[in-house]
Amino acid sequence: MAALGILFLIGFMEDDTPPLKPPPPPVKKISVYVSGQVENISVVELEDNGDLHLVDAVNKAGGMTDLADADAVNLAEKLTDGQHIHIPTKEILLQEKNFSGTSSGDLVNINTADVEQLATLKGIGPAMAQRIIDYREQNGKFKTIDELKNVRGIGQKKFDALKDKITI
Repeated sequence: MAALGILFLIGFMEDDTPPLKPPPPPVKKISVYVSGQVENISVVELEDNGDLHLVDAVNKAGGMTDLADADAVNLAEKLTDGQHIHIPTKEILLQEKNFSGTSSGDLVNINTADVEQLATLKGIGPAMAQRIIDYREQNGKFKTIDELKNVRGIGQKKFDALKDKITI
């Protein structure tokens, strides 16, 4: 009887059931801030499959608007978590002209200038130039040059140094 019990236990020890597969690894997600000329300025969350590019985040934000300058960004650039993507506005040559009837000389039009043009102004670096463009894109064209003081980092002193070198 004891031998039968041992055989019974050995029978239970032999299991033909295949081992369970380990669970799939959790899906890694990244968050990217997309701003500028996209349909929905937002932080988008994407499943990181190891092959994400700027175009994926832009598409998740609704795609580019008609005013977007797609040539100004590398849509094939790889994405990283926490990245900020800014899609700039196309510069339209007709808008760069001053139609007020007076000559603008060397004045920089704060409604149409790109980062490089704004950065030619004394005291305006690329970061500040981008803030001016971001403000313009979020609030519409500047109605007066005084409105430039609404841009973070431009106080009265900096404005006074710029006011004779800018136009709208």
